[in-house]
Amino acid sequence: MAHILITGGTGFIGMHTLQQLSREEHTVTVLVRSLKKWEQICRQMNLETAWHTGKLTPIIGDLSAPALGLSSSDRKRVETADVVIHAGGPMDILLGEEEARDAFLQAAEEMLTLAAHIHASKGLRHFIHLVGFKSPFNHHNWNAPEPVIAHLEQAPPYERMKFLADLRIRQGAHKEGFPLSVIHLSVVIGDSAHGDTPQTGGLGILVASTARKLMGLIPGGKSHWLPMVHVDHAAEFISVLAKETQPVSETYYLMDERQQSPTMMELGTDMAKELRVRKPWGSISPAWLSGILGTPMGRKLGIPKESLDFIVDVDYPLDTTRAIQQKHGLTQAVNTDVLPFVITDLDYRIAHSRMDTGIYVRSRRGPLATLERRVENENPPMVFVHGTLSGADCLIPLAEQFPESSVCLVDLPGFGRSPYHHQEDILEGHIESLVQAIQTFETPINLVGHSFGGLLAVKVWERVPERLSSLHLLQPVFHPAPRRYRSVRITESVLGRLSESGLRKQLLSQTCFENMEEIPPAYITYVLEGLRSPRIRKTNAETLGMLTRADNFRFTSEISGPSFKEKASIVWGMKDKLYKLPEPFHGLRTLHIPAAHHFPISQPKQTAHLLKQHIEQIADVLSGSVK
Repeated sequence: MAHILITGGTGFIGMHTLQQLSREEHTVTVLVRSLKKWEQICRQMNLETAWHTGKLTPIIGDLSAPALGLSSSDRKRVETADVVIHAGGPMDILLGEEEARDAFLQAAEEMLTLAAHIHASKGLRHFIHLVGFKSPFNHHNWNAPEPVIAHLEQAPPYERMKFLADLRIRQGAHKEGFPLSVIHLSVVIGDSAHGDTPQTGGLGILVASTARKLMGLIPGGKSHWLPMVHVDHAAEFISVLAKETQPVSETYYLMDERQQSPTMMELGTDMAKELRVRKPWGSISPAWLSGILGTPMGRKLGIPKESLDFIVDVDYPLDTTRAIQQKHGLTQAVNTDVLPFVITDLDYRIAHSRMDTGIYVRSRRGPLATLERRVENENPPMVFVHGTLSGADCLIPLAEQFPESSVCLVDLPGFGRSPYHHQEDILEGHIESLVQAIQTFETPINLVGHSFGGLLAVKVWERVPERLSSLHLLQPVFHPAPRRYRSVRITESVLGRLSESGLRKQLLSQTCFENMEEIPPAYITYVLEGLRSPRIRKTNAETLGMLTRADNFRFTSEISGPSFKEKASIVWGMKDKLYKLPEPFHGLRTLHIPAAHHFPISQPKQTAHLLKQHIEQIADVLSGSVK
């Protein structure tokens, strides 16, 4: 057990490290700038219990301020730390000279002053410093740094100051005599389970360039690679170092072996596949490309030439890292199955301006990205499936009306944050993906599908009826869409040129909403921002094209059986003039709402009220059946 001080605890790496540390018998003090941000991170990472029981304690301060900007009481608290983890600092490769100096070099001086005081008064067990794999300093050259410093004069301010801070802390640790572990992180990507990657400045730059169709020529091609590490693997490594009772001063590079990593050409091809653009056709020297991006014409592309610095053609020494990983049984490799989720999550984040999902946590079910809120009770989980031009986020207002149940909102393949299914049969790919997601639940679920999601929900019932406690269809699409959507290419082009006024008019003409005032502004923003992504644009166009074909609306005998009629229900919007309910579904329990096709989005409270009636009726019927 140790008292640990950590800086950068509300950052991408820091918050995952806190999650790891909270599982150990440590007390952790976290330097934060904002209590509001701290509260948000605690909700997001499920750290509220650790905070309120005193395992995690936030203190307000500033790395670049004198004495870290701490109050006298907080200063006394941090001076009792046994281990210091310095993970603070922005991820912004375009920082100017003064900003970078304050963020890294000045922060290093303040942290050294604190560490020296702790070591002199009680002994500092361990100082752990997070840097970056491009730092030229290591345990062999820090004491003769002049040639390296001279070379750094040509580097951009972000790199130069970050690496000089690495040198300064190495020098200070040697002078004061406390053990120092320097962790050279490679490009940090989302965790190994679901790939959620809020840090968009690394791999995200390449993803954005690919989405803009600017990666026809791949920098480095087959000779270069991009070292990467999952954020949870990095956090585990930091956590086990913090537990070392007799640490030694060492440098650790966190990344895969070069031979186990995709080449830049392979990575570029994978990104193009997931973003649904043409695959790259050649390569270009990173040095040449950097020169081009440094010109006025190159700068118009909006790709910082500094982003190419992470693309390398060399190997890194990994023996010390592997020794720690093997000692503690840590996972070493990047999970290649998760890379598509990393790419699509970054694509989603780059396209969308609003990322706050409230209490809903980003997760994954089989091949689908999800937003989830869990409640500990025996109620069947509620799983919501969206329609076209939508995503999981669009149904959050509806899901919020069910606080008594665990909730899962899925992004269908190619929508929102989910990778596309890449199957030739478009409908089959969606059905199979949703079936796989539902099979991850330990108990049967209440499945709710809106529009196209309603069609998928019935198809899921045909495959795995035993996995559903009940089935609820909100304005399901059960007959072909208008013929104007038959051409995927034309639809994709139209979607790419939609303006706000054009989208509103289309939604009204198709009776998705009854009037302009009924359309939530957040929905308009969501749709237009999503259509910036070629992945989401093409998926919508292909799905709409698929929905114009009558053969996709054939159902099996499962829907005429007594179990389906017993467990299924429909909420139907009477002001939808485009779609009608086919004869085979007239026998289902149905409630009507005086609204248009998108009533789950425009009228979530009223929709939930009707849904709850159906859920209660079905539960009563099933309870009676059991008796």
